[in-house]
Amino acid sequence: MQKKLITGATLALSLAVAGAAQAHTNVQSISGDWKASNSTVVKTADGVHFGTYADGGAIGGSLMYKGANGLKLSQVDDYSFTFNYKQAGSLSGATPYARIFLDTNDDGVTDADVFLDPSLGGLVTPVQGADQTFGTNDDSVRYNDDAGTAAQETWANVKAAHGGDKITNVLVTQGYSMGTDVSAMVKSITFNSEQFDFNVAPVDGAAGPKGDAGTAGVDGLNGKNGTNATTAAAAGVGAAKVKMGATNRTLHVPSTKGMKLVSVRASLRGKSLPVRARSIQVDLRGKVVGNYNVSIVAKYQTKSGEIHTVRSTRGLSVTVR
Repeated sequence: MQKKLITGATLALSLAVAGAAQAHTNVQSISGDWKASNSTVVKTADGVHFGTYADGGAIGGSLMYKGANGLKLSQVDDYSFTFNYKQAGSLSGATPYARIFLDTNDDGVTDADVFLDPSLGGLVTPVQGADQTFGTNDDSVRYNDDAGTAAQETWANVKAAHGGDKITNVLVTQGYSMGTDVSAMVKSITFNSEQFDFNVAPVDGAAGPKGDAGTAGVDGLNGKNGTNATTAAAAGVGAAKVKMGATNRTLHVPSTKGMKLVSVRASLRGKSLPVRARSIQVDLRGKVVGNYNVSIVAKYQTKSGEIHTVRSTRGLSVTVR
């Protein structure tokens, strides 16, 4: 389903903030009950980032929650999402939006949805670059009307009329609507009084491959009173640990079929890394033991000239053995 909204006059938008959640859950990675629809939806330390979408009417992405699948709509007490967004213009329909996909005839196939639209069908234009929350507590939703052709309905009325519908997916989407250079950041999602916080540090990446083993050192001279290496070992003196991974590492940005790589930026703990073509140099020589996450922003150009931005994190580590 695609969201097609008419452009409304820019009005002041007052979004009601949902009440305090009974439970908070930190979501460090998009995994388990959480899934991204494509690679443009990326977990960062500030939240889940969407885009940037050069053409917000043609492309987009969704963050999906499978933990509610199988529930009836009547069992949903509340659903809201906290977000901010940006666009090159001022179209009301460029804001992110949420949906609850439903199976109305118990055949396991999605055939309706509840649409949560912060622009209220194009009547208002949410403020750009500011955190705001929208959801069922705002009491303005639409049933099976993505295009916004009918009036907004109350959440209570929709639940009463369609409470037997079963949930097949819960999701927040940016794009597939309108606008240019559209992006969004989702900070949290609340469902049935459980608040899932995404503005937390991502889980550490996987350890990188071990470096080559070093050559054996030269045997030391016998010490005072004839103490040598064998004697020291017998006395319980441990040998020095060997550091692994503290080398000059090279990462490669993957190619994408049908798109041309335009630029690559990479950083490690806030400092830029040297990049040459698809290769990123990461000098871990002299680094202490620990995890080193490399943030990568790659821009690709499609055959039609559109720019596609992909953000990723590569985990490296320095260990001892």
